[in-house]
Amino acid sequence: MPAICAGSSDTPDRRRPCFVPRPPKISRRPLRPSYDAERDHLVVCEYGSVPQPALETHTAGITCWLSFLLRKPGGTVIGFALDGMSEIDVDEHCPSLWAGPRFNVPVLGLTNASVAEVILRARCTFDGTATADVLATHAARMHAAAGEHDDAARELRAALGCGDLHAHVMLAGCLCPLGRYREAYDHARIYTQLAPLDSWGFAWLGRAALELGDQPEAEASLRRAVHLEHQGSHPTPAGGMLRSLETGDEG
Repeated sequence: MPAICAGSSDTPDRRRPCFVPRPPKISRRPLRPSYDAERDHLVVCEYGSVPQPALETHTAGITCWLSFLLRKPGGTVIGFALDGMSEIDVDEHCPSLWAGPRFNVPVLGLTNASVAEVILRARCTFDGTATADVLATHAARMHAAAGEHDDAARELRAALGCGDLHAHVMLAGCLCPLGRYREAYDHARIYTQLAPLDSWGFAWLGRAALELGDQPEAEASLRRAVHLEHQGSHPTPAGGMLRSLETGDEG
């Protein structure tokens, strides 16, 4: 993938271009903003895609606080993730936040907008308040930690309705403890299609398939999860589940 930015992020210099002449492909699809007020963290990602900011293969780091999100390793830029949204001076940084990729963010009333424009409009629009998907996800985590999986699932459905597709895999994790394995399987399967390089989708798909009595699919999904972990995805219990299957201990 061609470099997105040239130059140091420490010393502003507006005289030199911060973006190379041949930038990577930028998504022209509408993007959806998600703001976590507690962390002051903004994610802007295209509708229908799952952002993977924790995976280095799915990001292109610009500074320690700004990364572009990629649809796949080395692929199209589908948005960006930003720390410290409320504190950033959009005029005092190189790479310039006014140059580079342009995005369409209809929730903010923006078309062909720079990162700087998105930041300024998001500050005014959200005014320090988290977006509904983030509020629902936080509530779901609290319910799940307390063992209240029905309530957690309700909150995650609300997050899903707000466009947070990561809620699919979280729903799978809430529905399995409730014994609702068919629903968990469906959500995990959908998530593996949306985020085929995320190990958690295959881990939960394997767990649900196992509980539904489909051991071949369970083993294949768990092996895929372990493979993705080795490729840099998230650690999961898939390896332990596979060893239990091999020893005949499914408990």
